[in-house]
Amino acid sequence: MTIKGRAAKAAALYFVIHLMNEVVCYFMLYRIFEDPVFITMVALLYNCLAFVPQFFWGALRDLLEKFMPGIFSVPLLLSGFLIFFMADAKGPLFWTSLVLLSTGNALIHVAGAELTIRTSGGTLAPVAVFVSGGSFGVILGQILASTNMSFWWIAGLCVLMLPLVILGETLYKGNPEENDNCSGFNYVITGRKTIVVLLAVFFIVTIRAMIGNEIPLEWKTTVTETVLLYVFMGIGKALGGVLSDKIGMRRTAFISIVGALPFLILGNKIMAVSLIGIMFFSMTTAVTIGMALSVMKVAPGAAFGVTTIALFAGATISWFIRSGSFVTNVLIIVITSAICFLMSMYIIKPEREAA
Repeated sequence: MTIKGRAAKAAALYFVIHLMNEVVCYFMLYRIFEDPVFITMVALLYNCLAFVPQFFWGALRDLLEKFMPGIFSVPLLLSGFLIFFMADAKGPLFWTSLVLLSTGNALIHVAGAELTIRTSGGTLAPVAVFVSGGSFGVILGQILASTNMSFWWIAGLCVLMLPLVILGETLYKGNPEENDNCSGFNYVITGRKTIVVLLAVFFIVTIRAMIGNEIPLEWKTTVTETVLLYVFMGIGKALGGVLSDKIGMRRTAFISIVGALPFLILGNKIMAVSLIGIMFFSMTTAVTIGMALSVMKVAPGAAFGVTTIALFAGATISWFIRSGSFVTNVLIIVITSAICFLMSMYIIKPEREAA
C-alpha cells in the first residue's frame, strides 16, 4: 500500500470513529437533566478527563509501541454508557460512569491522532480530517439525545466501533520507518526553541477555544442554525489541513487568523458571513498541530496532547470569564488574534523554505 493510500484510509476510518465516539458521549451527556450548577460540574469534569490526560496517554503510546489506546477505549466508553442508562446511575455510580466515558473518549482521540499522524508522511490533511469528525459527532449526539431514541441503538453504535478500531491497528503494518518517526514534519523555522514553539501553540489553541465560545452569534436561535455552526467548524478543521499541504502552512495561518477577523466581527447578525469566519477560524487546528509536531517528532502523541490541554484551558476560561458586551468581545477577538498571528509568523517557515 502506498503512503498516500494508507494515510487516506486512516483519515477516513478515524473520521468515522471520531464521529461515532462523540455521538455516544454527547447522547449520554445531553440525557443528564439536572440543575445548571450540576451540569456545569459535569461538563468541567468530562472535559478535564477527556482532554487533559491525552498528553499522558499520547506519551505512553510514544514510549510503548504495543500500547493500543483504541482497543481499550471502546470497552471504557461502552461500560460508562451502559452503567449510566441501565443502572439509572446516581451518586458515586454516576461519577464512575462519567469517568469511564471521558477516559474512553481520551483514548480514542489518542489512537486516531497517532494513526493519522504516523501514516501521513508529514502531511496534515489526515489528522485534520480525523479531528473534524468530532464536530459532526457532537451535534449529531445532541440532536439524537433530544429524541425518544432508545439508548440501545447508541450502545450498538459503540460496539460497532471496536472492529473499526482493530482495522485501524492493521494500517500500522508496513508503515515506513520514516513515517513512524514523523521526520516529514518540518514546518518550523530552524533555530526556534521547542519551549517557545510549544508555548505559542498552547496560547493560540487556548485563544481559539476561548474565542470559539465568545464569538457574538445573535443569529443562532434554531436547531438548524446550530447544526450549520458545527458543520462549518468541522469543514474548517479539515480544510486547514488540506490547505496547509496545498498552499503552505504560513499562508493557511494568515487566512485562518487574519482572514477570519472581518467575517467573525461583521457576522454577528448575518449567519452566512459568520459561518465563513468560523470556518476560517477553525482552520488553525491543523496549523497548531503541525507546529507542535515539528518540534516533537519523537513524541507525536504527546504533541497532540499539548493542543488538547490548551483546548480545555480555553474552554474553561470562557465558562468563568464571559462578557455580554459586543464591543468588548470584538476587542478581545482582534487583540488576541493579532498576537496569535505574530506568533505564528515568527515560528512557521516561509513556503519557499518549506518546499
